[in-house]
Amino acid sequence: MEWLALGALVFIGATILNRLTERSAKELELKAARKSQEHKLRLEPSARLPEVNIPTSVYQTKQFILSPAEQKFYKALSQGLGSQFMILMKVRVADALQPGSGVSKSEWASAFNRIKSKHFDFLLCCHNSYEIIAAIELDDSSHQQENRIKRDKFLNSACESANFALIRIVARQVYSAQEIKSAVLNSLRDYKLSKAA
Repeated sequence: MEWLALGALVFIGATILNRLTERSAKELELKAARKSQEHKLRLEPSARLPEVNIPTSVYQTKQFILSPAEQKFYKALSQGLGSQFMILMKVRVADALQPGSGVSKSEWASAFNRIKSKHFDFLLCCHNSYEIIAAIELDDSSHQQENRIKRDKFLNSACESANFALIRIVARQVYSAQEIKSAVLNSLRDYKLSKAA
């Protein structure tokens, strides 16, 4: 009789131990699944974003990121320099330049505010390191307007103060990839020589 009771207790203990082990294994699996879900990029359209009350009629999509003149130039620029540089378009000036160190917080904020809403037409970067090499501005007839002249003077002085190459190219109807390549590489060479002097 004692053997029977002892056998029943061993059986019950083994069953409980087995269930606890299974439960622990399931909990570990769930934790691992949750952890892997946390590291996955979430692209679900149902992702909850904070609701902001903005009238929907305020915005509309633009069809192109580049104007027709900029598109022509970009195609020639890509053909001429695409193998040497990564060519980015419409990059904020604040992504390429920043206020210098050693200025007060208010001076830093003021300097940042002057560049935060401006952009360069194109930016040349190294393919592997993403190092910023130079900015390119395509100057069309709009650059003859008074507000654009002020903006261009400001950008020139900001780039000069940062020792950063800003290459200005006058817009034309037709571009040659070889001409653009030569003009940009010559400008970069001249800039490096003037910087070294």
